[in-house]
Amino acid sequence: MGEQIEGIDEIDLKILSFLQDDGRMTFKEIAARIGVAERTVRLRVTNLRETGVLSIVGVVNPIKVGLKLIAAIQIATEHNKLEECIEELTEMDEVRFITLTSGEYQILSEVCVSSHEELGDFLEKKLSKITGIQRTNIIMELKILKNKFNFIRKEKEVEQRQNFS
Repeated sequence: MGEQIEGIDEIDLKILSFLQDDGRMTFKEIAARIGVAERTVRLRVTNLRETGVLSIVGVVNPIKVGLKLIAAIQIATEHNKLEECIEELTEMDEVRFITLTSGEYQILSEVCVSSHEELGDFLEKKLSKITGIQRTNIIMELKILKNKFNFIRKEKEVEQRQNFS
């Protein structure tokens, strides 16, 4: 973990590493593992949250709550309608992710629904009503092979990568 990220030091990275594995880990337990005071961990977590580095949330498995169909939808828009399209997509419950992309399609979104029928209804009754969409490309997820939420690498991983360099 020798990497230095602006505004985040090694203690912050260690705290983040523990919380990404278990967001319910107590400050006391984290403090004991990294050798600092509990107050230090509490203050740093508060700062990481206030600066937007860290959000502590419960991650729901969409499949376990009935949202068995996930589709990535690439969207090409008219240039003067991009912001309007994004605003409308943001308001749709089925849309869980939106990003701007390079290439033919300016927007990539991810939609979670319970069935093919519900996806068809979404495409026909909601997506097609957004003005400014020129074309779409629907990509169905067939099988999730990796769905990772750990972004801070562990010390051992960093050491192994350095040894291979």
